[in-house]
Amino acid sequence: MTLCRLGALGRPPTLPQPLRTLVWGLLALAMQSWAADPYPNRAIRIVVPFAPGGGGDFIARSFSDKLSEVLGQPILIENKGGGNTVVGTEWVSKAANDGYTLGLVSTSLATNPTLMPQMPYRTPEDFAPIALVITYPFGLAARLGLGVSTVPELVAYAKHNPGQLSMATSGDGSGSHLAALMLQEALGSPLVMVTYRGAGPAINDVAAGHVDLLFTGMSQIKPLADAKRLKILASSGLHRIQSESDIKTIAEQGIKGFDAVVWWGMIAPAGTPTAIVDKLNAALKLALSRPEVARRLQVVDGEVSASTPQEFEQMIRLEVQRWRKLLSKVSDKAADKASDKASDKAAEKTP
Repeated sequence: MTLCRLGALGRPPTLPQPLRTLVWGLLALAMQSWAADPYPNRAIRIVVPFAPGGGGDFIARSFSDKLSEVLGQPILIENKGGGNTVVGTEWVSKAANDGYTLGLVSTSLATNPTLMPQMPYRTPEDFAPIALVITYPFGLAARLGLGVSTVPELVAYAKHNPGQLSMATSGDGSGSHLAALMLQEALGSPLVMVTYRGAGPAINDVAAGHVDLLFTGMSQIKPLADAKRLKILASSGLHRIQSESDIKTIAEQGIKGFDAVVWWGMIAPAGTPTAIVDKLNAALKLALSRPEVARRLQVVDGEVSASTPQEFEQMIRLEVQRWRKLLSKVSDKAADKASDKASDKAAEKTP
């Protein structure tokens, strides 16, 4: 009887067309939501705009395995050196803004806009800052034969021997070069900049007495100082390095406000969704808090400074302004000096 009645009733009543459309639309959205895996669901690559084995490579690899653990996906380090970090950084700026291509950047991100007017990207507009990772100061070292042991003695030497001091650097816009320019400004005397491809050859030449000064990682020069092959005069940050707390800063020794540090941070392409940036920021902070990462980074005497994305963006903007001011001033002085030389030569030729 029941079956007969059901058969007589036939199919359930049909829903009105507008309601059917709404139901199917909601069902489709639900199915898409269930099908889509949350970010991340595949490997993430970090582009390091330096050659393998360098400082940037070391920083990235110091936390990449722990970041991989936190995010649950492989982290691939891809070295794209060249153009004073422009090659690799441009790659990041043009990558898909889906959170799967990130970049490790340093102080050069803030100096290149001044050093290279024709840049292939805008800083920071073409990037989504994720977090500041670490900062660390330099050690200022001198050859033993220079006969100076403190910053005041160096200031006095520069005053009595203007233009005679030489300084080893890693090239225009590098952290060591920026620190050297700051010192030159403070000394009020030009330094003869000697460019090297890496810190190793520069340190060797200072130890051998071929170059007077250099800024480089404290851990790199401490063994040579202990072996009485060069002299450490100071550290370059506002605060003393914890592992070498007996070494005074340049600021403590009379050059007020001197603060030259290297910083490293993580970026993504502009337009990366805020939810992804925030997730990467939280994951990076957690990875950097791991004891293993802290032990690895001890070698650079750095301070892990995991910031918010907003704090890092503001820092980048301030750094661009800061170095533009200094680099422009140095450039103007060099132009004036060249103009004076040209005028002198012209005067010599005038009968």
